[in-house]
Amino acid sequence: MDMEGLTGVLKELVRRSQQVVKRLDGYQALLREPVANAYERARLLAEIERLAAGFPEGELRQKLLEWLNSERAQVEEAKSEFRFEFGKRLIAGLEGSGLAVRGQLPLLRIGFFAIRADFERGRATVFWGPEIEQLKSGVPLEPLGLARLVRSYQESLKVKGIREPEEFLARLLSAYRRRCGAEGLAEGERVLLSDLLAELVLLSQPESFRSDPVRENFVEYPRIRFSYDLYLLKRSGVRAVAGQELRLTVANFDATAKKSRALWVPDSEEGDGTYYSYISFVPVRSTGE
Repeated sequence: MDMEGLTGVLKELVRRSQQVVKRLDGYQALLREPVANAYERARLLAEIERLAAGFPEGELRQKLLEWLNSERAQVEEAKSEFRFEFGKRLIAGLEGSGLAVRGQLPLLRIGFFAIRADFERGRATVFWGPEIEQLKSGVPLEPLGLARLVRSYQESLKVKGIREPEEFLARLLSAYRRRCGAEGLAEGERVLLSDLLAELVLLSQPESFRSDPVRENFVEYPRIRFSYDLYLLKRSGVRAVAGQELRLTVANFDATAKKSRALWVPDSEEGDGTYYSYISFVPVRSTGE
């Protein structure tokens, strides 16, 4: 090997050594909370092993691999302890929110929400309903962080949820009539809830969006808000407006697998719910009919 080649090898060794040192420093910091950081520790160990593979055979590489093997065994113990403590820490993070944790790992139900924990990858997925609507995936498997996330969803729904059931029902009727007109349907016929949602979003836009329909002026109305508002409407007992009575059609089994064909709506604060496919309005029956 000539001088130029030797210099290149040494520079590469220095570069890898610096990267290993940087990760070792990061790993040392994680040891302040070895159990809570178990999955992050495992990730860093994998990176260090990858870098170590580029070191030449010798005492340094051997000692590094021995250290890695020792730490891996400790990380596996920490993972087991982490899983054991996961539920307790999640409950602690939800304290004061009114949200109760039900079920068994890897799937936990929390009010209207569900969390599926992946203890192999150290990640979690958060759902609306019992694994119905995926809200966020790849979330770090950190119980207090997950508790904060679920609480933020819950608080957002409660803050933005409907306050006047009659006004919401009137908007549903307006959206329903618009959709019937667009599809050439007679009033009283059924309209897909997903199609009605599209009309409802348009009706919910402020004047600024109508004047200048750009992203900055657009007001979102996601499916879970629609689902939650329907839940509040059902709970209110308000069923009729302007002489028209709301009807929701329960989805058949095949439709429940398609977001475009069904919408899950809670029945209770505990997260029980029903799939609906269609909405319609029919004239209120007069007394005695």
